[in-house]
Amino acid sequence: MNTVTREKIKEIQNTILLINVDEGDRLDKESKRKALKMLDEIAGVKEDRRIFNTRLLLRNYHNLKNRCEELKETNKVEAEEDPFLEYSGEYLSVESLTQSSARTLNMMNFIDKMLEFYKTDCERKGKEALRKYHTLIYYFIDEDKKTYGEIAELHEINDRTVRRDLKEAVYALSVLIFGIDGLRIQL
Repeated sequence: MNTVTREKIKEIQNTILLINVDEGDRLDKESKRKALKMLDEIAGVKEDRRIFNTRLLLRNYHNLKNRCEELKETNKVEAEEDPFLEYSGEYLSVESLTQSSARTLNMMNFIDKMLEFYKTDCERKGKEALRKYHTLIYYFIDEDKKTYGEIAELHEINDRTVRRDLKEAVYALSVLIFGIDGLRIQL
């Protein structure tokens, strides 16, 4: 009997996703979710999907940006006499915290670049795509965040359209940030 490797399962998953994207999403979302879950079980994949949560990144955008500004100002982490810090009963090395800070800074720079790329792409696509971009910015990025109702008034559309635009914008940004793995977010 043939054994199926993780690599083969991943190849099958990506093929299924690409076929669905190319052919207009023939399978309903629940069927795709079940199929991919079964393939993951066969392959023994137990991935933490939280890292792919674009909404979570966007909700924390300002906290992360503020942290990055602090990191840019200090340019380094100052170590105290004890090179380990206690956190929730566990010790974290200052070096691991510095690496985490660097990853945060790199990720935020990348997100900013992807937001700029998304804006340029939307400008090229036209008025409706640009509305989706602005909806994303108003809801997540602006300092004075707006509600669905406020965004609806600005664009002269209804709340449901705002919600749909936001969902589509987050999905498009997910694909830009996470590539092929971003396609799996919506399943």
